Amino acid sequence: MAFDFNALGKNDKVALISGAVSTVLLFFPAYAKASVEAKGDLGVSIGSYSESKSAFVEWASLGALLILAAFVIVVLRVVVGNLPAGVPWNLVTAAAAGLGTLILVIYVFTFGPDVPSIAEDSIDLSTGPGWSGWILLVAAIVFSVFSFFGFKDSGEQIPEFNKGTDGTPPPPAPPAPPTA
Repeated sequence: MAFDFNALGKNDKVALISGAVSTVLLFFPAYAKASVEAKGDLGVSIGSYSESKSAFVEWASLGALLILAAFVIVVLRVVVGNLPAGVPWNLVTAAAAGLGTLILVIYVFTFGPDVPSIAEDSIDLSTGPGWSGWILLVAAIVFSVFSFFGFKDSGEQIPEFNKGTDGTPPPPAPPAPPTA
């Protein structure tokens, strides 16, 4: 069975490419970067330290795994095409990609140690995304957006969880029998 990339729709093409780029960039070690510089009495630098991390660090790992799972679902749905029926796979992909992207964005701008107020004047602390972090964030946002567009264009519906009821609550339970 040959796979024809040109037969795919625009949303699937962009989701497949941006998902692949996101998946590769998850493993690059410059997703999050922190650097610390110690200053002397006259503001002169007396030492520095820098550290970079991949997206599989602390609670950003959850976001990385969600992006990875969404990409696997896109590949299985578009390339292989044998996912079980009855599940809105485009919705699952959009939700996983969106939540994973949100977690990655929040983590990269909030990680790092808190500097005690007594040391604020003697330490310059800089945290944020590294070079692969910026590209990852853009690719993950594009992946999320085009996964949502794919859901919107697919005609899938959000499942109704209250399908069996007409909106009225069930009657109250009968009182328990008296105990002797």
